[in-house]
Amino acid sequence: MRLAFHGQPILREPVSSEDLDKNPMVYGIPFLFPPNRTDGGRFSFEGKEYRLPVNEPQWNNHIHGLFADAPFEVVEEGKDRLLTKVENKGNLFPFPCRVEMLDLLTEKGFRRETRIINTGSGRMPVEIAFHTTFASGESVQVPLALRWETDERYLPTGRMLALSSWEEQLCLGADTRGQIVSGFYTAAGHTAQIGDFLYTVSENFTDWITFNGKGQEWICLEPQSGPVNGLNLPGGCTVLEPGEEISFWQEIRKN
Repeated sequence: MRLAFHGQPILREPVSSEDLDKNPMVYGIPFLFPPNRTDGGRFSFEGKEYRLPVNEPQWNNHIHGLFADAPFEVVEEGKDRLLTKVENKGNLFPFPCRVEMLDLLTEKGFRRETRIINTGSGRMPVEIAFHTTFASGESVQVPLALRWETDERYLPTGRMLALSSWEEQLCLGADTRGQIVSGFYTAAGHTAQIGDFLYTVSENFTDWITFNGKGQEWICLEPQSGPVNGLNLPGGCTVLEPGEEISFWQEIRKN
């Protein structure tokens, strides 16, 4: 996905299709469902165990879900909008559901609205994130509350930690280039600032994930609707009844 303002890139863009194929999660706004890591690719829901593919074998985790490269179908297309959908029959996530995504260009900027509908006959857990990768980390401000302590497999231990002095600075505004940024946090707000642009998300995104490789020029700010490994944590995800739906939104606009 390319997003620019008067020729100025807002989101990170791949130089070539080969670059995109090598690491598709650090360009544009990939949709993650379920997000980040799931311990051992396993979780239990209402007394039944479910398995996801272990696609991070070095840590024995499932990571990032299977929707990011799913074949979304174009439902409606116009000069300022694109509506797409994908029908999951259990192949992308082990609960039938439909995902609808509406991308809009408005007077304010870019807006994405995402709707998830439980199309199955039973209840289903929902937790999502968007791996939003901005082109520059020259000036970044993110509203962080507490940091999730993680183990050697990058899974939360359940313990919450106070922010470090660097993380406190990131809440006020910092240049992240050359500084390794990687952490899981509860949200202290729902608007981040990246250079001249504001990134605002709906309040049902409860966490922020930050990542910039090893101090790269770009930075990923990931709004997430629950904690990492939320499918295995009490209260870590939303539960939808049959036929019920949930909506999320994000906006990127000039400050």
